[in-house]
Amino acid sequence: MNTYKIITECLFAAVPAVGFAVAFNVPPKYLKFCAIGGALGFLVRSVMMEYGVQISLATFTASILVSFYAVLWAQKSMAHPRVISVASIIPMIPGVYAYKTMIAIVELADRGYDMAMMQSAVENGLKTFFILGAIAFGLAIPGLLIYRGKPVV
Repeated sequence: MNTYKIITECLFAAVPAVGFAVAFNVPPKYLKFCAIGGALGFLVRSVMMEYGVQISLATFTASILVSFYAVLWAQKSMAHPRVISVASIIPMIPGVYAYKTMIAIVELADRGYDMAMMQSAVENGLKTFFILGAIAFGLAIPGLLIYRGKPVV
């Protein structure tokens, strides 16, 4: 695994996290936490995928880690955890898979039924669905564990 490549990808992953935070009026003092969270989530997901973990499980794990990170820093800085966590998961949104799904659906509507296009639409659509579900559950779990005060058995 190339360390330089990973570091540059993490830096580039911080950019959309900060951009999303700015677009939704996150106070400037929290932008650095959003950038770190975006880079951290992307790093964890990329390293796990490099070692053969499927993208949905890697995204789920990275989302949990980012959410724990957000809860930790939100408690220290007296902010709501979602201010940090939601912006931090933006680099993990499955835009390519959603795009491929929509292109395949448009092709099916335009040209008629084609087995390869149908397979592409279903395959990419399911990947998009499972990755988005992994992000949603990953963001919810730490808050439930920490703020509910009940251990999960």
